[in-house]
Formats: sequence, C-alpha cells, structure tokens
Amino acid sequence: MIPPVVVPFTEKDTIDEKALREDISYLVERGIHGISSGGSTGEGAVLSDAELRRCLEIIMEEKPHDMPVVAGIIRNSTADVIRAALDAKAIGVDALLVTPVFYYGCTPEGNYEFFKEIARRVQLPIIIYNVVATNVITPEDFVKLLEIDEVVGIKQVDPVKLAEMCALCAGNAKAKVYSACDQMLYATYVSGAIGAISALITIAPELCVKQWNAFKSGDQRTAMEIQLRLVPIVRTYLLKPFPGKVKELLNLQHRRVGSGRHPNVVPTPEEREAMKEALRNAGLV
Repeated sequence: MIPPVVVPFTEKDTIDEKALREDISYLVERGIHGISSGGSTGEGAVLSDAELRRCLEIIMEEKPHDMPVVAGIIRNSTADVIRAALDAKAIGVDALLVTPVFYYGCTPEGNYEFFKEIARRVQLPIIIYNVVATNVITPEDFVKLLEIDEVVGIKQVDPVKLAEMCALCAGNAKAKVYSACDQMLYATYVSGAIGAISALITIAPELCVKQWNAFKSGDQRTAMEIQLRLVPIVRTYLLKPFPGKVKELLNLQHRRVGSGRHPNVVPTPEEREAMKEALRNAGLV
C-alpha cells in the first residue's frame, strides 16, 4: 500500500512544509508500505522541479529509513523527465513513477524510446503511470516495455486492462502491476495486482492496509466489507478537478492540508456534505 502524498500550500502558494511533514507522519503511523510524491494526487503536473525536489527531500527526512520512496514525474518531454529524475536519484529515491507524455501523445515506438532513454540516463527502476488518456499503454505495449531492464511495473487505472496485463504477465516475476482503480481495489487484487498506489490509500490508509492484509491472509469477508465502506468515498472525489477534493477529504479528518493549487477550486458545499457523510459511514470521522 503506497499512498501518493498531497502537497499542502501556504496562502503565498509555497509548500507548507510543516503540514507536509505532519501528514507524512500520519500515513507512516498507519502502516503504509511505501510512499510516493509528484503524481496526480500530489499535483505533480503543477509542481516545478524545485518543488518536486523539496517534497522528496522532506519525505526522505520523515519516513522510516527502510521505507521505499517512489518519485512521481509528470512531464511532457524526455529531457524534462530525465532532469527531474536525476534530481530524485540524487536525493536517494528507490524508483520512478513516470507518465507517458500527454500533451501531444506518442506512438508505441515513441513510448518505447522514451522509457528506454530515461532508463539509460537515470538507471533507476521505472513504474509506468498509465493514466494519460491521450497516450494509453496497452497490455501488449506493457509486455514490450518490460524488455527494458529498468521498467519493472505499471500503475494501472483501468480495471479491465489491469486484469489483462496481469494475465499476460503471469509467470513474469519482474512485472509488477499496481492498482489505481480506486472503486475496485479489492477486485484488482483478485485479478493479480501486487498492491496499490492510490489516492484512496492517502485518504484512508488504515482501512486500505487492513483490507490488503485481510486479502493476503484469505479473509475475503473482511476485505469485501471494507470495499463497501470505501467506494462511497471514492465517488466523492472522482469528478474533475480531483486533487482539491482529495485534500478536502483529508481536511475533514482534521489533517490540515489546505486546498488545491489554483485554479483547482474547492468543493461546493453540497460536495463537502457528501464527503462528510461518506467518511462518517466509513468510520473515519
């Protein structure tokens, strides 16, 4: 269970380092297995390289020494990814979580060269973040990309494609398929996901860890019961723009992380009430 941390901002639109440290501690205390920064939940697309680097530095300072750190990188060119990735490597992260380029999209051949060049220059394990609607990595593309030594996994948001990837890669110990199918985490574990890198873990770390442990131990009744408590929460934050909604779900749990970066508007009063009810029904407030 690897949560992508949110990035709190001050009123001056700088990183609120105190709030970030407090939320990292909150997550660690609830039994997470790793931690990520710079992905979608962490507003990585609107973080500068310097801000991404600072978030990773804070994570490295606050996390247990043996907890792995995955650096999310959302950029639109090979050179920009490599620059941010080399910064992350210098800080000491364990792996990269890299989106395919999204503004112009790319061909399968271009994606292969993109990840191959990042691997050659940075030499860190790479998890592909398959979230870009304009540049989708198919199950067959993923099998091909696994030929690159440093490509070790994929974070998958489509549950059907996740199931196909798990089936195509069955028997390949290198291929790690992580779930980001927040409405269907339990089902994706059944399909073969080795865990999750998901906003839902950030919102409800204790329940997500408990569900994963129940699944692994064969207690499917508990895992399914938790699933039914989690899905209404997911329904409150899936509509765009979602980072501010995730932050509000944390704020409602007295985890003071502020709002999304402008113009990621705050939820409406009606959305906030729905969030409260979902959290209350899940036993989180």
